[in-house]
Amino acid sequence: MRLTKTDTSKAAACAARDYELHLAEEAVAGRLSRAELLRRAAVVGLSASSVQLLAACAGDGGEEVSQTEGRPRRGGTVVLGTPVSGREPDPWFAIDSGGVVTGQLACEYLVRPGRQNVLRPALAAAWRPGATTREWTFDLRSDVRFHDGSPLTADDVVATFDVITDPKRGSSALSAFGGVLSPGGVEKAGAHRVRFHLDRPYADFPYLVSNYTYSAVILPHTYEPETFVQGGVGTGPFVLRDYVPNQEARYVRNARYWRETLPYLEAVTLRYYADYAAIVLALQSGEAHVTLEARYQGSQALFDNPSIRMQREPSSAYRALHLRVDTPPLDSPLVRRAIALSLDRPALVQGLYSGRADVGNDHAFAPVYPTRPDTPPQRRQNYAEARRLLEQAGHPRGLALPLTIEQFEDVPQYGIFAKQMCKAAGIDVKLEILSQAEYYGSGKNQPWLTVPAGITDWASRGTASQTIGPAYRCGAVWNSAHWCDERFEHLMRDFDAELDLQRRRGLAAEAARIQHDAVPAVIAYWIDDLRASRVEVGGLETGPRPDMARMWRAA
Repeated sequence: MRLTKTDTSKAAACAARDYELHLAEEAVAGRLSRAELLRRAAVVGLSASSVQLLAACAGDGGEEVSQTEGRPRRGGTVVLGTPVSGREPDPWFAIDSGGVVTGQLACEYLVRPGRQNVLRPALAAAWRPGATTREWTFDLRSDVRFHDGSPLTADDVVATFDVITDPKRGSSALSAFGGVLSPGGVEKAGAHRVRFHLDRPYADFPYLVSNYTYSAVILPHTYEPETFVQGGVGTGPFVLRDYVPNQEARYVRNARYWRETLPYLEAVTLRYYADYAAIVLALQSGEAHVTLEARYQGSQALFDNPSIRMQREPSSAYRALHLRVDTPPLDSPLVRRAIALSLDRPALVQGLYSGRADVGNDHAFAPVYPTRPDTPPQRRQNYAEARRLLEQAGHPRGLALPLTIEQFEDVPQYGIFAKQMCKAAGIDVKLEILSQAEYYGSGKNQPWLTVPAGITDWASRGTASQTIGPAYRCGAVWNSAHWCDERFEHLMRDFDAELDLQRRRGLAAEAARIQHDAVPAVIAYWIDDLRASRVEVGGLETGPRPDMARMWRAA
């Protein structure tokens, strides 16, 4: 029997009601914390009234506390410091923090993550899954206009996703949407409604259309790529007026912004710096007021500065010491486990971050994810076992390990620590340090995807699937370990499709065990997010990317 659109809508409505009841039961039974409840309710787009009722069921927390310092002030200018972008900024093709921030001041996403990773409406006022999580419908706000005055419509959303999911266009969004959403997968279902038809069920899909997928900003259907720096593009709180390559970008308040009382500031200047040390000096002197992505290395002078506010929050950012599973001697899981057993993880966290990180256990389910399993047991340094595994793998006298790393933040020091820690196990680590540009390369020359072993920095993602998808799925675009496990693949497909949190945790536990045993990458620690600002700047809430419209500056 073929279902009509009416039948499909009824099925979706029933599924939503059933899921709402399921969340309420889980909350009453104490199996969901308030934070977990809010995250799951927001993902499926439950109404504000439903979320409040469910939160009352959880009964283990009150209202969120605002991070705004004092009473917001209107007017004034804030200067943001950011590393210079390696290419001319374009929101759909941004690959570094300088390019991302340049676009995000002027552009917006369908939804955005707030505190505790709870999704909030942005350009989409509401969203909901269909009868299964293979279909998602988003209702757009009808009062949004682009900076040139044209209205936001479904045509703009369809055109945006057709571009950023097209492998021929080369958007960095492909790392998130590969195997999930294909070109042509977004349907115009009304002037202000779009429907996503996914390649497979995906219960966390709204996170993929948020800030966590940097390139998923909504631009006009008439937008011509690589023209962004000419200005006047976007729906965001600030309009790009001037762009000076390698120096700065200047923005003014968007007078027709859809949130009528915002933004508070009259202008923002984004200043580009050659390195992070220069950003720190600018913050100390007052030349810059904010850096959205502070780094622990080099920030020591800021932590005790009374003029600086440092915000800290756990995240899913990490470093992967990836090991090519198709290259001898790393094709042996015994060798990979021996390497993992050689590292003293608490010592790394202390030595690299003075404790501002969480110990990792060689699987990609970060502590911040609700599905993070309690098993397998935490891996600890064990030289005797590491040497035994090497002997069993046919290397009784040890082995040499070429390790290629990038010149970025803590990575060189991590490489040195790894070399020192592996020595006692009989593993002679031979370091090769490349500049970040050399390490990642471009086109057919991308060393990080071809070297036997490397250390790669990975930014924070909204869900475990978003962390795992680009790096550990079979054939994934950034699978630097060249790892493919069919059982793991099957478990993650089931995990992606499943809404029930308890069943998801069971699937996560089994997937984590497989990854932990196979060790395609040593995941030794998870890094806290840091944000630095002058104390006169307010409105910067904690979270993966603050709401820039609410930022203000005291006189």
